[in-house]
Amino acid sequence: MNATIPSPAAGRPVALPMILTGLSAAFLFCGYEFIRSPAESLFIAEFGAPARVYALGCVPFALALLIYLYGRALSAFGPRRAMLGSMALSLVAFVAAFFTLKSGLKAFAFLLFVWKESYVVIIAEAFWSFINSTLRGGEGRTWNGPVSGLGALGSVAGSFLISRYAVSLTTEPFILFCGLLMLPAMLFTHLAYRRAGEPAADASEAGGRKGHLHLGILRENRTVLFIALIIFCAQVVSTVLDLHFSHLVQAAYPAKDARTAWLGSFWMNVNLVSFGMQFLVSPILLRLAPRRAVQVAIPLVHVATAGVLLFHPQLGVAALAYLLFKSLDYSIFRASKETLYVPFSWDTRYRAKQIVDAFTYRFSKGFTAIALSALGAFVAIPTGFYAVCAFAFSSIWTALAFPLTRARDGQSEKGAAPHKAG
Repeated sequence: MNATIPSPAAGRPVALPMILTGLSAAFLFCGYEFIRSPAESLFIAEFGAPARVYALGCVPFALALLIYLYGRALSAFGPRRAMLGSMALSLVAFVAAFFTLKSGLKAFAFLLFVWKESYVVIIAEAFWSFINSTLRGGEGRTWNGPVSGLGALGSVAGSFLISRYAVSLTTEPFILFCGLLMLPAMLFTHLAYRRAGEPAADASEAGGRKGHLHLGILRENRTVLFIALIIFCAQVVSTVLDLHFSHLVQAAYPAKDARTAWLGSFWMNVNLVSFGMQFLVSPILLRLAPRRAVQVAIPLVHVATAGVLLFHPQLGVAALAYLLFKSLDYSIFRASKETLYVPFSWDTRYRAKQIVDAFTYRFSKGFTAIALSALGAFVAIPTGFYAVCAFAFSSIWTALAFPLTRARDGQSEKGAAPHKAG
């Protein structure tokens, strides 16, 4: 089924495929900005910020189903068609959501929130599966930052537009715009695959022979396991910062469209900082700094901001802490982490990656939200509790960065044993 597009080994120039991938990501993430703030604002208007914990608790179940279906699509159709199919499904979902909400069924905001949390991580990880399967050796240190930067450029444009026009156009039309932006994203993805070739699994993994999800990789590969543990801790930090931030935003901006515009402005600032880090900092840092230094320094930043937030629980401080987390997560952390996948097998880059980077990402958020909800049913959660959680899990993340980088040290960039981290 995949013979119509040659494998990446047949065409080594990578500049054009990476630029095309970056352009596709720019449209995808521009669209994500068009849905992120509206979905949040519509949900808060219908259910209130405290109810976000219940929606986040549903996300892992929805995501598990979608990842399984994506794994089946990989086995049956290959990565190009699986990725394009995921984009097409998202387009249909957002168009349907727009017309459903416009019809007056406001409770659909709950499902829209869950979908918003699910679709983007699957498609984003599919981008990185393609990138990690196309680049060789040290090429990731050169290209990961710029490709992420192009994606961030789309995010900047999307967040600017929604901050500028959410009040005049109202919130709902941006859901439709999000869906329509899938069309150019699909076009550039198709062109990138045609230019670089379609990565193919070896005979032992082709067609899902070791499972459509190949969960055994988590047991066999220490590097991948430590990535999963770090992502879990990182998303606990993200979730508690997010919940604290959302409560403060709801109190400060009770009107729906004004809240959408303010959130759009906030995410524009996040994306501007991330954009600068991806183009200016990541390529230099990844070339000059040891991987361990990068992986340890990032959670230490969050240890510091959580400490400040504990003693100064205001919206401005919460926004800064969350901005720094998201900016580093989208740029330096992502670019550094992705280089760890390059030596591994096709199943690791395409199947296990969805479990580690997509499912663990959202499972951690859902688990944290459910745990906080259960705790809140028995006791009143004090404001400082969120900052304490962020501090504690940032510290655990820092400790995990050492075995992560030790497991990776000394391993060859290509040709390493498929599921063993040296």
